[in-house]
Amino acid sequence: MVFTIDEGLFGLFPALQVGVVVCEIDNIRYGEDGLEEVIDDLMVHFSFERPQDHPNIKVWRDAFKKMGIAPTKYPSFIESLLRRALKGGPFPRFNPIVDLYNSIALKYLVPIGGHALSGIDGDIRLVFAEGTETFIPMDMGEQETVEKGEIILKDDKEALTRRWLWKRSNKDRIENETTRAFLAIHVMSGLPEWLCERAVKDLADSILVNEYGRIIHRDILTASRKETEFTV
Repeated sequence: MVFTIDEGLFGLFPALQVGVVVCEIDNIRYGEDGLEEVIDDLMVHFSFERPQDHPNIKVWRDAFKKMGIAPTKYPSFIESLLRRALKGGPFPRFNPIVDLYNSIALKYLVPIGGHALSGIDGDIRLVFAEGTETFIPMDMGEQETVEKGEIILKDDKEALTRRWLWKRSNKDRIENETTRAFLAIHVMSGLPEWLCERAVKDLADSILVNEYGRIIHRDILTASRKETEFTV
């Protein structure tokens, strides 16, 4: 299987990095994901008046504006996740690997997308949509057709996300029965160069330490390395 990023994206965002962790997992086995601790730390130490004032959120808002996406109407995944964490009250839990990558996403304030490889047809690409791709949202709403030029993650048959990581598909959602997962950490231009590598390492190490499974593949894609291949 191959994961590729359209070189046009690096024309817009030259320092974009996407970290990849592919893993084989036992997704009913819980460990110490640190989610509550990360949220407690945010509740106490988040020093910005509004979530969108944090640099890690602001870069996504600026990127969405650059792409013609209204960031208030279509907030980035990490902004939505942060707002939910700061709201207080019980934070939703799903399953071990999703809860873990949500914890890592909130720790570093970077969006992480998780995809069950059993639901993916062919290869994976982060691209500008042709405008013919279909998409079924995770909430099992009606089938949609993606807008031309929209940045999406897609496989050989249909879209896996809309407006980058604003909305995700039902076809590759990670469930308790999932045994192989593709996890992608998206670090926008303008953030520290070390951030992606550190988040990838933390995510991969946490999977191993918690004995969730094994790492099949890990990599970081950049303007000079737009493709990575792995066997599943």
